[in-house]
Amino acid sequence: MRVRLLCIPCTLRAAYDMARKATDDEEVQRKIVLEVLRWLGEEGEKLMNVTPAMLHTYTFKTVQRISGNNDPFARLKKISNSLAMKVMPILKREIDNREGIEALKFAALGAVCGNSIDFEVEGYHVPIEEIEKALLNCLREGLTINETERLINALTKSKRILYLLDNAGEIVFDKIFIEAIVRNYPVKVIAAVKSGPILNDATIEDALEIGLQEVAEVITTGNNYIGLNMDESSEDFRRELREADVIIAKGQGYYESISEIEHILGKSVAYMLRAKCPVIAESLNVLRGSNIIKFVGKI
Repeated sequence: MRVRLLCIPCTLRAAYDMARKATDDEEVQRKIVLEVLRWLGEEGEKLMNVTPAMLHTYTFKTVQRISGNNDPFARLKKISNSLAMKVMPILKREIDNREGIEALKFAALGAVCGNSIDFEVEGYHVPIEEIEKALLNCLREGLTINETERLINALTKSKRILYLLDNAGEIVFDKIFIEAIVRNYPVKVIAAVKSGPILNDATIEDALEIGLQEVAEVITTGNNYIGLNMDESSEDFRRELREADVIIAKGQGYYESISEIEHILGKSVAYMLRAKCPVIAESLNVLRGSNIIKFVGKI
């Protein structure tokens, strides 16, 4: 998905928000915002040929460089993991009340609803203390694009799944879904997190904190870029991309970036996300706030 015009002011607003998370020094905040504004102006039309994920990656790295704060979202990630762990038993009880495929489908919905935990989307704001309420409301809403059956059909024919994780906190619900997958099918799940801080994306520390290694082999992408950046990924991660039968891609960043190169990857991809951004919602032809499981490819 390419940048739309709305992505430009969104990026500038994100620069200010990230700057405030990184430092209380208003002069440093000003330098960050003006640097991003300068870059947006200089790049001009070139920016319309990249993905929104690339804009926000550049912005975050600018915040790191100017503020000296390598992980402005560190506190939010810790809180997100903690709150998600507290909510986890509620989702598990709902899954346990269902049998077979229905339990698996509800676990998949839970993983999508975990994508509600996000702190850097234009016009989208869920107070940290209301995460539990947001998640429960999401579970009641169900899926607007529901291609879960196609994903399940792919799982029955697969041996190796590459699961691309998104945010801290959210990964607790991914763990539950992965647990349901490996309980139902003889597949190996490789769960990929980012190699370093980028927004509130999960890192290896977050994965270990919530015990993700109990249900999947945990690897890193080899970079700290939003979504999928093939050029900056490690060879180990690119090998997993090649060997996977199915890619499960969580969140808006992976949808933005992978949808541009589906034909190059040549893989079946299951996008699982909540469409929190108006540009994403328009791309998917759904209302903002819709829950999505979209399957692309054959298997």
